[in-house]
Amino acid sequence: MKKRLIALLLALTMVGALLAGCGGKDNTPGDTQQPAGDQQTNEPAGDTQQPADPAPADPAPADIDYKTFTIDPAQIPQEKLDTTLYLAVSIRGLENPYIATINDGMHLFAKYLDSIGQKYEMQVLDSQGDSAKEVDNMRQFSAKANGNAIAYSDPNEDAIAYSLAEAMAESGGYLGTAWNKPADVGPSDLNPNWVIHTSPDNVINGYNIAKALFDSMGGKGKIFVCQGLLGNTAANDRYAGLQKALEEYPDIEVAADDTANWNTDEALALVETWLTQTPDVGGVWCANDNMATGALQALDAAGLKGKVGVVGIDANTDIVEAVRDGYATATVSSNGYLQGGYTLAICYAAWAGLIDVEALPAEYREFATPALLIADPETADNYLTSTPEFDFSQIYWCKAD
Repeated sequence: MKKRLIALLLALTMVGALLAGCGGKDNTPGDTQQPAGDQQTNEPAGDTQQPADPAPADPAPADIDYKTFTIDPAQIPQEKLDTTLYLAVSIRGLENPYIATINDGMHLFAKYLDSIGQKYEMQVLDSQGDSAKEVDNMRQFSAKANGNAIAYSDPNEDAIAYSLAEAMAESGGYLGTAWNKPADVGPSDLNPNWVIHTSPDNVINGYNIAKALFDSMGGKGKIFVCQGLLGNTAANDRYAGLQKALEEYPDIEVAADDTANWNTDEALALVETWLTQTPDVGGVWCANDNMATGALQALDAAGLKGKVGVVGIDANTDIVEAVRDGYATATVSSNGYLQGGYTLAICYAAWAGLIDVEALPAEYREFATPALLIADPETADNYLTSTPEFDFSQIYWCKAD
């Protein structure tokens, strides 16, 4: 009996000690603090041992220098390299010399994929300016690839940018858009499949060519304005740049202003008509080089080529040659090679699991790409005789500072 009493007293003492040891810890869920991003676990009661020297955590996304981030082929799973990756550019016809350079950019990136042993197939998704067709092309392309797809897209109009990204997301692929999207919609609205949206700064480009034109006219005189496709983000922004320049040059008068829808023939017809009404025009501001070509043709027919300044954007070969030869005033290279190639490179890094799209800072989801003003014969000649070379492993080299 005495032994049983002693055993009972010892047991009660041990229980009391255990209760005392737990009494200082509040295990309510609301008070349990854990590092951000760590998964909560339910440990057995009393199992409170922790490693004496816990391993350091992976660096937070904010610690990553994305500007200098470099693809390391050794980090790409062999399973990914052996999977056929489908890459595409979604564009409005290869007839436009600038758009053709976007396709060239895809081919330049494909050479990089060759160098690291990635299997792939390429495709051009040509919508010919039909927005519904552009979305349908993307949906079919993505479905065929079953998620193993990356693409560059220049939405025909800003309203379809989200639809294009959604069409890609349905099958799990990765898309980068350029130029056109609504102001209140962006890549973060469709994670992780809408990876980036980029564009040169079209307001600045529209302003810079206007300033070059106005300066060539001595800061005064009459101009014609050929706008791009109405409702198109790039066209709107370039026109805003023109308006900014006009505010700074009060002696420049807009004699005629209309849309030529990015089209050479429409610009030719407009300028021909305007010349009959305003033969003393001093310059023609065009929102792209296709229209600048039409303006030059109209001026040539009227005997005014080389006497009336012409500016555009895109650095089409004929306009760059015209700047070199003194027949046009300025153009801007938006560098389609860079846009097409690097958009695919960033999407590739996402598909290969090398970057976490949702962890990217906002300035690496939407950003400007660099552009070059070509406004003198020497710059034009250098542009015509140079061949672009890129290191696509440095995926954010394409981001303008």
